[in-house]
Amino acid sequence: MSYLFSDPKFWLLISFIVFVILMIKPFKSMMIGGLDSKIEEIKQNIDKSLESFTEAEEKLKDAEKRTLDLSNKVDEIISNARSQAVSISKNIIDKTSQTVKSKEKNSLDRIKQIEMSAVQTIKSQASLELNKIIHNYFSNLSEDTKTKILQKSVVDLKSIN
Repeated sequence: MSYLFSDPKFWLLISFIVFVILMIKPFKSMMIGGLDSKIEEIKQNIDKSLESFTEAEEKLKDAEKRTLDLSNKVDEIISNARSQAVSISKNIIDKTSQTVKSKEKNSLDRIKQIEMSAVQTIKSQASLELNKIIHNYFSNLSEDTKTKILQKSVVDLKSIN
């Protein structure tokens, strides 16, 4: 065993063990202190998170209440808009119906005027054409034939009256 005391490896091992034993306490206190501070920090973060969560829940409830109020207002606005749209539609339909009736009456009056004008024009043209035909017919006849036709016409005219 005496050779063990003279061996540098032995003293190196002893000094390492002493070093480790001396260092365990400061490292242990540092580690425990660091862990304790981390635990405290985590607790504080959890407390802040719980506060934030509670605050968020309150804000959510408030937002839900506002959303419900807005939903009711939107429903009311839509209902009013529908009733106004129905009223406006009825007014437009009535006005359009009156306008159509008025234009229809005006169109029928205009058609009657055009029809009367067309009949008058046709009568005038027919009269002119008849006069031309009669003139052409009489211009090709002899004087005796003209006299006979004229006498027959006068007799027919007297019999009508």
